Amino acid sequence: MLRRSNGRTTELPELFCNFRAMKNPYFTAVQGSTKAAFFAMLLSVVFTPLFLAGQSESLSEGAETYAPGIAHVDRYYSLLSGKRVAVVANATSLLPDGTHTVDHLLNLGVEVHEVWAPEHGFRGEAAAGEWVSDAVDGKTGLPIRSLYGKTKRPLNDWLEGLDFVLFDIQDVGVRFYTYSTTLSYVLDACLETGVPLVVFDRANPNGHYVDGPLLAAGFESMVGLHPIPVVHGLTMGEYARVVLEKAWVPQATSAKIEHFERAGGLHIIACSGYSHREKYSGFQVPPSPNLRSSEAIALYPSLCFFEGTPVSCGRGTEQPFTRFGAPWLPAASFPHEFVPMPDVGSARPKFQGQRCHGASLSSLKAGGLEVNETEKSPWMLDGKPFVPKDDRIHWEPLFEVYAAWMAQVAGTQPQEGKQSGAAQGGQPMERVVNEPFFSSFFSLLAGSKRLQNALEAGWSIERWQESYADEVSDYRALVRPYLLYDSWN
Repeated sequence: MLRRSNGRTTELPELFCNFRAMKNPYFTAVQGSTKAAFFAMLLSVVFTPLFLAGQSESLSEGAETYAPGIAHVDRYYSLLSGKRVAVVANATSLLPDGTHTVDHLLNLGVEVHEVWAPEHGFRGEAAAGEWVSDAVDGKTGLPIRSLYGKTKRPLNDWLEGLDFVLFDIQDVGVRFYTYSTTLSYVLDACLETGVPLVVFDRANPNGHYVDGPLLAAGFESMVGLHPIPVVHGLTMGEYARVVLEKAWVPQATSAKIEHFERAGGLHIIACSGYSHREKYSGFQVPPSPNLRSSEAIALYPSLCFFEGTPVSCGRGTEQPFTRFGAPWLPAASFPHEFVPMPDVGSARPKFQGQRCHGASLSSLKAGGLEVNETEKSPWMLDGKPFVPKDDRIHWEPLFEVYAAWMAQVAGTQPQEGKQSGAAQGGQPMERVVNEPFFSSFFSLLAGSKRLQNALEAGWSIERWQESYADEVSDYRALVRPYLLYDSWN
């Protein structure tokens, strides 16, 4: 069931379709016999790559077209046909033609018993961090159990009578993106109950590099469960292999693993046309409500640390995770402005209704519309435009904003030769917030106290990066044997 795939990746337009498309993942009534549906799906597998190829600008002639694992019916039809399963899925669980994974499986004759929904829910409508409730899907009548509410790990009785648990969710390859933690909890439940797990693999949009410090013991949470870097460089299939082989979940004892493998073990249905050596951005819908563009996905590992500080990541605006700001930052050094308001991605955004000063790291126009001059202007650092790259975490926003905060606390501006550029111009801060810069959530995102300590000690970005370089190198060597696709450069 494990296959390596080579080839170039598919590049789609930078802006995704409107977020509201996530509310309608193309469910249709189950029609026709199982055999007729099967042959229809085989035809779909043959012809749907043309859909993606027509939108690709980087796909070279003769290269293998990208397709997620679920599109390769021949690899799992005999395994799952007529079997009773639970499916971990959400609005991203789509075939290339827009058919939802659950609908597809029903048409193949798979007995879908129930759906388990991660953060943001089965339809992708819940805001970040918002509890997801159990429900019944209105279009299929299937019961939906929440894995992001009171229960984060499937209860053992959920797996009674199941032949398989299936997992098909688009991840973004970042430790604090909760879908990987959900997969770990699902794997742990499968190990304990002896129910085999099938992971339909998908490309990792941040899978072309590895960066950031590893999570330390004692900082495990929903936003980080294992000793992996912030940007871990793995697909969900590869991630599951590493977690199982390294026994990183409680039930991964020798006896449980042996029982699990006798029952069928872990099956990875590999995607095709994917490589860790190239950036992937071929999305049909946003992977979550606030990651609405390829830029946001690329900047997410750099800007999400602000979630644990008095700084907004742009939630409640049209371009979250491509900008940052706060009312207390000085407009002279942070001229970009935005006002967070409740929207489909954030019911109660930080600094709701307040004008924030900050920076935009996006080259896109907001929603395809014209934007004001400050939005078009690049963020200037040391007199030069800051241009993000897509092969590393950008620590500059966090380090510069923290320098501005400390300048406010001291009542002075940063001196030449220290952390530079955050509050140049000699003007005092106009807004003061009466709270510490680091919340307890910051250390969970960072995976330890090391990043906070480095900032408080006045480290340079270079010194900070050097402090975790060796552990990233060791991690790459550790996981390389479990890669299913071409390794990172």
